[in-house]
Amino acid sequence: MAETGIFGIDGTPSVAVLANSRSGFGGRGSRAVEAIVAAITGRGIYPRIFMAGGGRLSEAIAACKAQAPDIVVVMGGDGTILAVAEAFCDTKTALAIIPQGTVNQLARDLLIPLDPVLAVGALVEGERRAIDVGMVNGKLFLCTSVIGPLAKLQRYREEARGRMGATMLSFLRTGMKAMTLRPAALALRDDRSSWTEETRGVIVSVNPLAEIVSRVPFRERLDAGLLAVYAARERGYLTLFKLAASIFGGRARNDPDIAYRETPVLTIDARRQWLTILNDGEIRRVKTPLRFEVKPGSLAVIVPRPPDPPA
Repeated sequence: MAETGIFGIDGTPSVAVLANSRSGFGGRGSRAVEAIVAAITGRGIYPRIFMAGGGRLSEAIAACKAQAPDIVVVMGGDGTILAVAEAFCDTKTALAIIPQGTVNQLARDLLIPLDPVLAVGALVEGERRAIDVGMVNGKLFLCTSVIGPLAKLQRYREEARGRMGATMLSFLRTGMKAMTLRPAALALRDDRSSWTEETRGVIVSVNPLAEIVSRVPFRERLDAGLLAVYAARERGYLTLFKLAASIFGGRARNDPDIAYRETPVLTIDARRQWLTILNDGEIRRVKTPLRFEVKPGSLAVIVPRPPDPPA
């Protein structure tokens, strides 16, 4: 008989393991698969395993969803996590995220260890939580959506992914491109007011970024039911560098060079019919106007159990 409490669920939950072999897979990833299977079978639960590779992620997700498991242990980068979340949002299935990518933003926000094997141990003993998600024109995002010329810089990161020399070159190319991008005229409207910004980039975050100095921006709350909007006011060639410095420095909410709003809904319009956006780093081409909303508590996840308070 299985012990109670695996993934914070009493009884014998049904579990699926979905791994993307293209997301930082290899030594640590293979050990993580073995570790999660061993941890689950050690509790008397035998998971179904779905391996996605060779462009077959959507097929693996569909096959996994058809089983309607209580828990999906998903192993992959931010793009994989986003695709799985799109499939299981507004369902009873909870995601246990084993980070395997380069950024792993949601895993960081959920305080999941970035080492896959350590993440397995933390989540098996973890607990269930409901978090907010964002939507833009029917497309889901979990952390941030980036709009405007800033989104165009993504292609340099994509070209360089996984190659050290190319990564260094991409930083140089990105920096030079950031200085030459033309600002776009965007019309923004929230639930209280409307305004226009000449901007090189707008970041929409599902709940505000923490006001703390950090190498990687993170969110302290994932269940406040708000979108946080950071629009870089045009200040010349260094506008995007100033935006980044303000966010990393934890002062973006009070920076006069950033138009900051908190709102459950947002509309962004432009003179052009289509805009390139980045949803959690994944490139999307979306028709204007862009209509954003937050969906409170729509995604169930497993998070590490907080330490017991001192006696």
